[in-house]
Amino acid sequence: MRPLFQRFPSLERVLANNGFAHLPTPVQQHTIDGKPLWVKRDDLSHSTYGGNKVRKLELILPEAQRLGARRVVTFGATGTHHGLATAVFCKQLGLECEVLLFDQPVTELVQENIQMLAVQGATLKHCGSLGSTLWRFYLHPGRLSRKNYFLFAGGSNVVGVLAFINAALELKQQIDRGECPEPARIYCPASSNATLAGLTLGVALAGMKTEVVGVRVAPAKVGPFDSCTVKAVRALMQQTVKWLQKHGADWNVPAPAPQIQDDWYGAGYGHPYEAADNAARVFEASVGVPLDPTYTAKCVAAVLADKTPGEIMYWHTLSSMPLAPLREGFEIQSVPASLKPQLSPSALSY
Repeated sequence: MRPLFQRFPSLERVLANNGFAHLPTPVQQHTIDGKPLWVKRDDLSHSTYGGNKVRKLELILPEAQRLGARRVVTFGATGTHHGLATAVFCKQLGLECEVLLFDQPVTELVQENIQMLAVQGATLKHCGSLGSTLWRFYLHPGRLSRKNYFLFAGGSNVVGVLAFINAALELKQQIDRGECPEPARIYCPASSNATLAGLTLGVALAGMKTEVVGVRVAPAKVGPFDSCTVKAVRALMQQTVKWLQKHGADWNVPAPAPQIQDDWYGAGYGHPYEAADNAARVFEASVGVPLDPTYTAKCVAAVLADKTPGEIMYWHTLSSMPLAPLREGFEIQSVPASLKPQLSPSALSY
């Protein structure tokens, strides 16, 4: 049983407790530049496709099915890991998947994710800017049908936050078993907020003194609206606590203020950043796990810059599973024409 349900048994009435994620994910100690670093390996959350999104989806997709949905509609950048994870597990559960895409700088990884989204049979709609994508997401004609479940980018809704409260409780069990010490600080990428919100709440619920630090890798605001800010994370945390109390959970823990570092964003979402590139090279050489320039490299740059005493844990959120098995027996059929110029000829001729 997931520790979330051990702590709040009443949730079994409203959420599935037979998730498909491979949990707990391991904790490992490494040494980088002579300094110890603990790594929480959420890249190993599933043998098909890992990463932090799998924790969220194992609760979110059964919830969509419980509500009678047949299709999940979500959005992300053209190289969206969330969109790919959603497409992979929707396919496994017999759900249709539609992903609205906004532009980001085209890298080799972005190209690979576009083709893998198409291979998984997701319906892809290229919307241009983030603002245009949000507009089409909220005014989507499918909102008139209960057969569609609308999932915010990154799996960031209340259920997604619950998944990372569970993650923090999982870590506390690993600490209690002696697998790692209680960290002074946990670093995670901050984008659509559910990972940061859930870990912040979960650490408090577990009675840990750990500070959770989100490293901002997405725009702070979209137009006049808060997107990746302390205010936005706090609002998501408050919604989650209210939802828990509404569903019989005995929540009486003060919620700490979320922490976000803004120093590592660089020129924009998905844009390379020299300090992040350097951090990725050092991390891969020491740990043997590659990082991506959009999320994890920027987070690790913040980790390596932390000179304050105390044990540090980096929460690794990028899948490390090979994508080749997902391609077997499938052909690319549904890449929108507007995205094809961004793909290399080899990707289009796969």
